[in-house]
Amino acid sequence: MELNFKAYTRFYLILLGVLALGALYTTHLFSFLLFHTISEMISIGIAWGLFMLAWNLRDLSEDRAFIFIGIAFLFTGAIDLLHTLAYKGMNVFPESGGANPATQLWIAGRYFQSISLLIVPFLIKRRINYSLIFFVLFCVTLLLLASIFYWKVFPQCYIEGQGLTRFKIVSEYIISLVLVLSVFSLLRKRDFFDAEMLRLLLLSIGLLIISELAFTFYIKVYDISNATGHLVRIVSYFLLYKAIIGTGLKKPFNLMFRSLKQSEMELLKINERLHEELESKEKAEIGLKHAVEELERSNKELEQFAYIASHDLQEPVRMVGNFTQLLERRYKDKLDNKALEYISFAVDGAQRMQLLITGLLKYSRITTHARDYSAVDCNMVLGSVLKNLELSIRESRAIITSGVLPTIMADEVQLTQLFQNLISNAIKFRRGSEVPEVHISSVQKNENWLFSVRDNGIGIDPQYGERIFQIFQRLHTRSEYPGTGIGLAVCKRIVERHGGKIWIESELDKGTTFYFTFSMN
Repeated sequence: MELNFKAYTRFYLILLGVLALGALYTTHLFSFLLFHTISEMISIGIAWGLFMLAWNLRDLSEDRAFIFIGIAFLFTGAIDLLHTLAYKGMNVFPESGGANPATQLWIAGRYFQSISLLIVPFLIKRRINYSLIFFVLFCVTLLLLASIFYWKVFPQCYIEGQGLTRFKIVSEYIISLVLVLSVFSLLRKRDFFDAEMLRLLLLSIGLLIISELAFTFYIKVYDISNATGHLVRIVSYFLLYKAIIGTGLKKPFNLMFRSLKQSEMELLKINERLHEELESKEKAEIGLKHAVEELERSNKELEQFAYIASHDLQEPVRMVGNFTQLLERRYKDKLDNKALEYISFAVDGAQRMQLLITGLLKYSRITTHARDYSAVDCNMVLGSVLKNLELSIRESRAIITSGVLPTIMADEVQLTQLFQNLISNAIKFRRGSEVPEVHISSVQKNENWLFSVRDNGIGIDPQYGERIFQIFQRLHTRSEYPGTGIGLAVCKRIVERHGGKIWIESELDKGTTFYFTFSMN
């Protein structure tokens, strides 16, 4: 029902327009001057209406082509107004020289209009200084008017008794060609225009071309081809009205906020992609969380297994060692040297196995038998460590010094184990007969305590800076330096359990500094 109403309304409006044009056309039979004046004033009214709308919406609309057309049609309308007033028979300019000035103004206005329409597509998506555009078009209009009325250098367009000059006729064809070029330019930029607006613009320019061609045929200014050209021009301007004023008022968001709509569509697409990515990320995070939980569970089970295995293996290994030593003592006189050598190998292997199992037990206990944190005075911990290492210190004549150490939140047993491992290593890996010197210090760095244990020992090749913290990793043979290769792995695990990091700075034959951090919280 609503569609039928709209169809009827459109039909009656078209019929009304046709009747109005017919009535206007009949006026030229009685007074061509009246017909010309009315038709020109209608065109001028539409042109200035375009300017008023465009200029007042210049700060709101991002459609630069729409604004430029409005400014250009202000001056087109001004030239057409002078053309109307200068028309033969109006007698507004009594010394105007017949029909030539009005025809010159007509050609000047058409050149101005066609070139403006050709420029429009090239202004899309460009920054425009509207005040500068207004000033430039104003100056061009003044130059055209001065060339006609003041300098009188504009080519003659009409000669009384002969009709249109060659310049006027050729100009109409040139203007038509410029309008054709503007059609192709608009089609190349069709994506930047509202579909309905583009269709009406193309129809309007097409009728302008027909109008220009009609103006090439008349000999007298009151000829029917002249009247036909004016009627077609009115229809063309009406379509331009529909394209810009009608579309601009009825569909302001489609016209003035086209870029905003495109941005919104792009934003929606981006949001959809982000939503999909977030869903994928959430799924990945859930999967990762499950994997981490499974890994933590497996690690705990592995640690528990290592602890149980190492704990349960201690007694059998101890028995092997003890019974082997007992065998050696009881049957020493009955065995040859080769057998005694084998027994010695077995005892040595059992002892090394026991050391490895003890080290593995210590390593697994870091998490399986960890204690809660408490406030621990590192100075007291260091004092306890030095008592434990008293024999080693005395035998090596080691010099142990320290600065004032802080009180931190830690597992006291593990902190003692950490300091003891690092200091005992510093004493063990001394250079020949040189007296070992060890200095322990700490400094506050951001929200952490940075500890350092510096020695003057044999040093470590920097390329092994990461490897030495791996379990069972050794850089020297047992004959050079005894050990299991577990001590520094235990140190690393203790530091990491306390949320810190451990690393070294070392130079061969000059010494090593172990750094590790503990959180102040």
